[in-house]
Amino acid sequence: MTAAMATMLLSLNSCDLDEYNPGGSTADTAFKSQTGYNTIINSVYAYWGGQLYGREDPVLLFNGGNDEWINIANSGYGRQLSKYEEVLATTGQYKNTWNRLYEIINDCNAAIERHPNVIFTDQTMKTVRLGEAHFMRAYAYWHLVENYGNVDLRTKETKEFEGECRRSSYDDFYKLMLEDCDVAIQNLTAQPYPKEDVGRATLKAAYGLKARIALTYVEYLNDQTEKDKYYQMAEDAAKYVIEHQAELGVSMYDTPAEVFAKANNKTNKEAMFVITHSSEPSLNMKKSNPCRTHSYFHAKYSDWAGVAGSYEYGNDKNGKSGGMCMMPTKHLLELYNNPYDTRYAAWFRENYYVNKDEGFTWDETQLNHFEKPVSMVGQHLNKGDLAMQFTKERVADKRNKPYAVVDIDDIYDSNGVVSKDANFNIHFPSLLKYEDENLEKKGYSYKSEVGANDIIVMRLPEMYFIVAECETMKSGGNKQTAADYLNVIRERAAAPGHKEDMKVAASDMTLDFILDERSRELCGEHLRWFDLKRTGKLKEYVKKYNPNITQEAKTLRPIPQSFLDSILNPDEFGQNDF
Repeated sequence: MTAAMATMLLSLNSCDLDEYNPGGSTADTAFKSQTGYNTIINSVYAYWGGQLYGREDPVLLFNGGNDEWINIANSGYGRQLSKYEEVLATTGQYKNTWNRLYEIINDCNAAIERHPNVIFTDQTMKTVRLGEAHFMRAYAYWHLVENYGNVDLRTKETKEFEGECRRSSYDDFYKLMLEDCDVAIQNLTAQPYPKEDVGRATLKAAYGLKARIALTYVEYLNDQTEKDKYYQMAEDAAKYVIEHQAELGVSMYDTPAEVFAKANNKTNKEAMFVITHSSEPSLNMKKSNPCRTHSYFHAKYSDWAGVAGSYEYGNDKNGKSGGMCMMPTKHLLELYNNPYDTRYAAWFRENYYVNKDEGFTWDETQLNHFEKPVSMVGQHLNKGDLAMQFTKERVADKRNKPYAVVDIDDIYDSNGVVSKDANFNIHFPSLLKYEDENLEKKGYSYKSEVGANDIIVMRLPEMYFIVAECETMKSGGNKQTAADYLNVIRERAAAPGHKEDMKVAASDMTLDFILDERSRELCGEHLRWFDLKRTGKLKEYVKKYNPNITQEAKTLRPIPQSFLDSILNPDEFGQNDF
């Protein structure tokens, strides 16, 4: 897949990517041969990696603005995207996301429309590529509609701007997406085709996307009978994946620690769909835009208490400046309140150890930073000793520990607001899901933004959550069945010998509990904003659990002003409420 990206014909899209252009005029010659057709499909994959997942935009839009994460930026678009502050229709990131999604949609439309007339020497490839085009159109429309609402539905290639645009109904959008998923299911194979092209959409991804889209569609339905229809559709698609894991080539790891182990990133057996990146800049869509996700979830740690910046502890430059750094809310940390749940220990870092050969001797400046007694001046820590602990626990006598302690009461006040003490609001438990071993392998600095991790945007546990939610919410659903599916994930998370302690009962099955469990399992995986929006919980949860966001949460992004300025009927099309 990555090699193919290197050969994509960016010239096929002649428009300026910073301007609205749903057309992105494509060259007719690209569709006359198997090679040309493959190129346009590959360009679509490249947009997902080069312009969306791996950049800060989806981190701020999909992980920010909810109950899980706090963006500690004090200025700029970080506040606009993740805190709903000073939101403007002219903000570039809203425009960029809009543009990228329409570019993907138009390339997919072109591929679908031209497909019958393309000459393929490999008929299996011809079938599969059609399935990929339908899959990615559905995936792009899901992002577009959930973020911007019932905008302009296009199913034909746009070669020239038509002047006027019309909004379509949510029903039209979601029925098209589900039809696309069905075509993808009919045409995709269980393994990538060719097999070595990891990152291509496959049958498991198509079923997973159908489950996600059908569940999301319920958001727009009022009639309970109609809701039940799509709950059942979502459940059936999710169950298909669960019940055909061997056939589809997907399975869960035995422990949470394995899921995001660096060595498993490129061959993750739990992943159902990934956005690929490369450590070779020339193979990314833009050399300056590789995967940067590894740099957004780290606390500031280096140059404190004998800890030097390192591959082991990751990139902390954003933690230092507060620019685009995402820190967990108090609420998220407190969701991991079961001592037998291993997910927190697997996916968050609390401890840092002295890694300087000479060790570390406490001086007055560093003692003052961590509010430790001056009597500790001259106290020495050896290499390998615990240097700092940024913890979700409360630590007794923390100031007199031989190492630095920043506990939950230092990081937040009793209401969950980030401490105003500048010494402590840059120290917090760091999410480890995006640690990138490719930096070291390629000899880049640990601070480098040239990451190459694949971003997992769909993995198997989501299917179990979908079944549990459908059984909980549909008429006549079985809450014991819901609990049974949820317990598969909880038992995997259990410490040895404590599976029974992690089990939940049918009486626990509420939407709020399922959302909590999704958070424990999927935090930081670009789904939370969508989950809270589709369940009608976004405003409630932000207000209740993330007091660092002082503005009311919004369920739609602004329509880019550049688009409204470019069409002939902006008043008729209308702006979203933001």
